[in-house]
Amino acid sequence: MLIVQNAAEPASLRNALVDIVTAGTVDIRVASAYVTLGGANILLSAVANAVGPAAFAAMPKTLVTSFDFGLTEPQALQHWRALANATVFVSGAQRLAQGSLMPLRAFHPKLYVFGRDPQTCSTLVGSANLTSRGFSVNTEVAWVQQSIPRADADAAFDKARFETTALTDDLLAAYTALRQAQPPPPEIEQEAQPVAAPAPVAAAALPLFRLVIANGAINPADYAAMWVHGEALQGGSSNQLELPRGGHRFFGFVFDQYDYPHNLTIGEPVLRSGARVWDDRRLTWHGNNKMERMNLPTAAQGGFEYPDTAVMFRRLTDGSFELIVTPWESDLARSWRLASAQRQTLFRLGTVATNRIVGLI
Repeated sequence: MLIVQNAAEPASLRNALVDIVTAGTVDIRVASAYVTLGGANILLSAVANAVGPAAFAAMPKTLVTSFDFGLTEPQALQHWRALANATVFVSGAQRLAQGSLMPLRAFHPKLYVFGRDPQTCSTLVGSANLTSRGFSVNTEVAWVQQSIPRADADAAFDKARFETTALTDDLLAAYTALRQAQPPPPEIEQEAQPVAAPAPVAAAALPLFRLVIANGAINPADYAAMWVHGEALQGGSSNQLELPRGGHRFFGFVFDQYDYPHNLTIGEPVLRSGARVWDDRRLTWHGNNKMERMNLPTAAQGGFEYPDTAVMFRRLTDGSFELIVTPWESDLARSWRLASAQRQTLFRLGTVATNRIVGLI
């Protein structure tokens, strides 16, 4: 399957990873020219969510990357090495010993291999480095394929490891020091930079979500994802997310009893995050504040902590929705805001006592 990502369709590669990593994944192997901590966290959290903490700790995790140009972050290398059952190999150790980070021959693969079982693997191969930009806002192309014979994946990965060296404490220390003395060239350093913060948005100047639905300008059901600024959630467990009136349409429900003065259940969309599934999360109408509200899974129920986050619901092929929760100023959340602004699908959530915004992608 061909996957194309750009700033208006952000995190398409991240989503593809999530969709091919199954609960039975037995190992991870990555060969990426450059790696940042943000990119590593995107991939590793997807795998950990799919298999659970114990299986994630037990599985072999191999990273092959490079010292080329000083683009790979030392923090990313240290983070990967600190994981249980993890190994890191690097290209460029010989040039490092010569006091240079400029390669004589570039290390440039982008190969992601996930063992499905002892016989088969899933792979993502394309243009994206394991960076937060590579898996969010960069224009990237990748091919995703499942059920590849492990022998074929092994042979490909062995070739990608050609002339690499196991990372040691001494190598990491030498790389960190030389990278400070020889920072990445300005022409290419953007690859390792965080996603730029979107321009500040005055919520009062944005269209009101319920009005653009009422006048037929948009139909939320036509979009693949809807995100909301979490900020401060309601309820004793701080897990009740206020949605704009009309938000239920994104989930495929039909509701028009907006004059009802009390609470009504609109529906219970099925939410997923990795192997976790919640089929009892109520989407309700609250007549007191004229808004809809989603009862999200609490941390004790396997969910998340929600204050000051971006909460996304991503439509899946089986009719359920991936629940994605990330800090409001994370690279992922910034990419969502940038995309909605570019697509002109950024809206004000409500009219009373809120500056919160909501977007469609």
